[in-house]
Amino acid sequence: MKFLIVLSAVVVSCLAQRSPYAGRLPIGFPYVPPSTEAPSALSDRFGEGGTTTTMRLPIEAYGDAELVKRLSALPIDQQPFWLLNWKALEENRNRPQNFPQRGNSFVDSNANAVFV
Repeated sequence: MKFLIVLSAVVVSCLAQRSPYAGRLPIGFPYVPPSTEAPSALSDRFGEGGTTTTMRLPIEAYGDAELVKRLSALPIDQQPFWLLNWKALEENRNRPQNFPQRGNSFVDSNANAVFV
């Protein structure tokens, strides 16, 4: 009887190490594949058809695209810091640095068994 109690306590403490809500995938930033679906009615809910584009501007330009164009024409050492910083942030947004997922040694990803 004592052996059964000790064994059940060990089993319960081992199963309680990872929450069932955390899933069985490795921990990390998940890769989301790009969507190749046609635009849905939800993406075109304002009836624009996706044909109009607006120029992204830094907040400091106050919506003045001409100012950004004039300042971008200056040499880099004469451009204001807010414009250089905005360009670097936009480049990082367009090409984010992703890291591959590491495997989780505590979870066997090949096992699809569910413990009840």
